[in-house]
Amino acid sequence: MSNPQTNQEHVSVLKSEALAALQVQPGSWYIDATFGRGGHTAEILKQGGKVIAFDVDQDAISYGQAHFAKELEAGQLILVHQNFDKLSETWKSLQTGKLEQNSLSEIQNAEISGILFDFGVSSPQLADPDRGFSFQHDGPLDMRMDKRLGVQAKDLLAVLPEKQLAEMLWVYGGEEQSRKIAKMIVDHRSSVPFTTTQHLADSIARIKPRTGHLHPATKTFQALRIAVNSELDSIEQALPQALEVVKAGGRVVTISFHEGEDRLAKHRFQDWERHGKGQMLDKKAIIPTEEELTHNPRARSAKLRTFIKNEHHQST
Repeated sequence: MSNPQTNQEHVSVLKSEALAALQVQPGSWYIDATFGRGGHTAEILKQGGKVIAFDVDQDAISYGQAHFAKELEAGQLILVHQNFDKLSETWKSLQTGKLEQNSLSEIQNAEISGILFDFGVSSPQLADPDRGFSFQHDGPLDMRMDKRLGVQAKDLLAVLPEKQLAEMLWVYGGEEQSRKIAKMIVDHRSSVPFTTTQHLADSIARIKPRTGHLHPATKTFQALRIAVNSELDSIEQALPQALEVVKAGGRVVTISFHEGEDRLAKHRFQDWERHGKGQMLDKKAIIPTEEELTHNPRARSAKLRTFIKNEHHQST
């Protein structure tokens, strides 16, 4: 959804490319697995598609209820407050009428023509100091996308052993100075626990020199966010479910901002292709145009991939 550390209004990245990849057909059903502020959903609806939109963040669901009331009332949109790693289970519940959101009889026999994932954090989440995703403004070290979760970023910083902290910073954040930062955290947390974004960011800046355009704490914040929300695990669980749910000939589209996200999608799609389940639309990921980067610099690390399910590969 977004590159870290921006307070811009959310602008959907690779929007035209994503819609082109989905090939929206009027009257067909699509899943927007990451609703956010509804940028992709709005475009699908505009092209005549119908949408089941997932989001793990209650703020996003509340936004959708307020700004898409007409579409909800008309039965063109269903909002689901759920993580996309429950995609298959939720789809089955919708079809059998077990979810209150569903009062549509037509969905019982519906098929899903395409599924879109826009991974990562959204600009509104970054812009809210109380969520703790950004160090632009001081706030609690929370970072939960789903406020129903128990573990916050401050909890991980308080209890993880130094070796695990360093591994987390390296694997999820690509932080080259992960060991140095982990040691600093462990050395200081017993006397002054890390509970605010500014405290953590300032402490990292004191031991790590700034290089290029990135703040010294950027990679640490990314790693913490991914760990708190089990983001890569969720992607790993969700992608096979997407292939199961989408109809034969349907499309699974991913937009990633982090190397780990893109690697999971790429390897999964390649594996499906090898096993005859379909084919990748493009061998190389689609990246933003220079024009988009001029208007939206945070799109710089975005990559889009598309998998087309074989016509003979039936959904279950």
